[in-house]
Amino acid sequence: MFWLQAFVSEYAVWRSDAGRGSLLASLAEAAFLTGLEKNSDVVQMASYAPLFVNNNDQTWNPDAIVFNSWQQYGTPSYWMQTLFRESSGAMFHPITITSSYSGSLAASAITWQDSENSFLRIINFGSDPVSLTISATGLQARVNALGSTATVITSSNVMDENSFSNPNKVVPVKSQLSNAAEQMQVTLAPHSFSSFDLALAQSKLVAEM
Repeated sequence: MFWLQAFVSEYAVWRSDAGRGSLLASLAEAAFLTGLEKNSDVVQMASYAPLFVNNNDQTWNPDAIVFNSWQQYGTPSYWMQTLFRESSGAMFHPITITSSYSGSLAASAITWQDSENSFLRIINFGSDPVSLTISATGLQARVNALGSTATVITSSNVMDENSFSNPNKVVPVKSQLSNAAEQMQVTLAPHSFSSFDLALAQSKLVAEM
């Protein structure tokens, strides 16, 4: 019996939808990464490419980090990657999405073993805000609203990009998740990637939305 392992190398959205690093590209890549998480028993590693580009010789678009002799900025894809790095987990939990908007949503839920946090990430591709009731079952401890946060990447236009003149146009914005609980109401912004960091003791998470 063979143990199959996969390395997904040099993935990225490119051509017209990517521009020089658009919000739309980062949302598609985030959904792709949730798919890799669902197959993490097989997919051991993944790498985004290209990583760096000199603005004076930008022959390939997009790239995660753009620089010149004295400036640099991260594209929306770069910031999306930081959220996956900061909320990466060892255990993937099943998710059920029951919503009339389910066709425009992608999600994943993960927890490190013996962790005090569970992470729920939801991508909304649609042009409408989506209100959801999130129900987390199977927890071994209650969710602590005091230490829970929501981090969102979005912008007014799905094709928005960062630049030297406006490097923070599309960046993560973190806020306290004051209503965090085993059942809670959230509203997803249009064209957004939301990462909910739920503070709790050791747990196993099943989320139904």
